[in-house]
Amino acid sequence: MRNRPDPVFHSFVAFSVLDEKGEVIPKQAQCNNCGVIHSIVDLCKSEILKEEDNASIITVKDIEMMIPSELVNLLKNYNCDLATWEFAHFIISNDKWGERIVLSRETKDEKVRGKILTIDGRNNYKIESFEATDQA
Repeated sequence: MRNRPDPVFHSFVAFSVLDEKGEVIPKQAQCNNCGVIHSIVDLCKSEILKEEDNASIITVKDIEMMIPSELVNLLKNYNCDLATWEFAHFIISNDKWGERIVLSRETKDEKVRGKILTIDGRNNYKIESFEATDQA
């Protein structure tokens, strides 16, 4: 898609960490739409890398080795995307207990329904259903 005269612009979800100044810590991520490696440079902004280096991209398999097996099984059961796995790893690695992760979401009849995972400790998880009015 890079060489098209009319480039296609699309978005993909990427997990980012902010530094003390609130700026995105740059990283590389592989787009799940086009498979190209992007440099994440800011919130909602990335740049396509000219030379791709897949060796530096974190994968779900990498994260599986760094989080508790119960959490691995849970994220697999909900078919979570890479950004969700990265967020779970961030919570565990930084003791951010009480953080919540959306596991599933669907919109029907102007209602958004789904399940949220709360991580209250290294091996302490809670799944709850939620329902809200769609504001979009």
